[in-house]
Amino acid sequence: MSKTISKVTCVGAGLIGSAWAAHFMRAGLDVTVLGRSAEREGYLRKSLEKAMPSLTELGLAPGASLCRVKFTTDLQEALEDCQFVQESATEDIEAKIGLISQIDGLTPPEAVIASSSSGFLAADLRCKATRGDRIIIGHPFNPPYLVPLVELAGGDVAAKAISIATDFYRMTGCEVVELSREVDGYIGNRIQLAVFREILYLLSQGVADLEAIDRAITAGPAIRWAVMGPSSVFYLGVRDPSLYQEFVDLIVHDLESGYTAPPSFKPDRALINTYADEVCRGIGSQGQGDMIALRNEGVAKIRKVLEGLRKRNGDAL
Repeated sequence: MSKTISKVTCVGAGLIGSAWAAHFMRAGLDVTVLGRSAEREGYLRKSLEKAMPSLTELGLAPGASLCRVKFTTDLQEALEDCQFVQESATEDIEAKIGLISQIDGLTPPEAVIASSSSGFLAADLRCKATRGDRIIIGHPFNPPYLVPLVELAGGDVAAKAISIATDFYRMTGCEVVELSREVDGYIGNRIQLAVFREILYLLSQGVADLEAIDRAITAGPAIRWAVMGPSSVFYLGVRDPSLYQEFVDLIVHDLESGYTAPPSFKPDRALINTYADEVCRGIGSQGQGDMIALRNEGVAKIRKVLEGLRKRNGDAL
């Protein structure tokens, strides 16, 4: 069924909604984007233009064109005849519940409604909807047109919707991870927050500045993580697989010996302010323009290299 999906509605024309529109456009789909005001169209168009070099690098599907992305401020018009809805409104739980209820009432009954929520549960988001069995979490990483991961959650009552969404997202070039059960924050964000907590701890202890901490990640574990996950990396950390249990025991011992921030660590307001200020004055001192260009070009090229490796190795990576 997912192969017949050719018309997608992106509810929300902000950072994530515009990036989803770019992703779906690259896949050769007709995309309608709903924005709160007419001014949002300008942001959408600029976002699409900035994304085009990376979209071209990754490869445009036949028929992919910016002309196939339409904008409207009318919810009913946006949802007319749509086959898949990607909701990316502001992260306000009550607002999302109300909006998804509206979307449910205006959308063709066979359409799947996926929320880009970064932490809410589908069980909560569907609580006021009539057809809750088609409302799921489709959580991307920013920006969706560059980072292929999408986490699917909420399948307890929406198995069919999850199945359709899985096929559809994969068809558009996403890497799909389905949660066996719902949890706040899903998988990727929880791991990111664990790393962020450690960054704050290292900063609080004067171990290094933020630029050094970032380089320690990008030039070290992040390179390996781009190819394979941490558990795979750990498995290759022993010369003999039969010794892996001992290696895991050693890692756990390191955890217990203080190699990470202690459970008692709670960042205070002063530390949080110091962190934000140091990022703005150091890492972000020249603004976002050059950083966005570097991220876009770098991620697109890394993806192309990884795609080539996977094809050569039969998807072993």
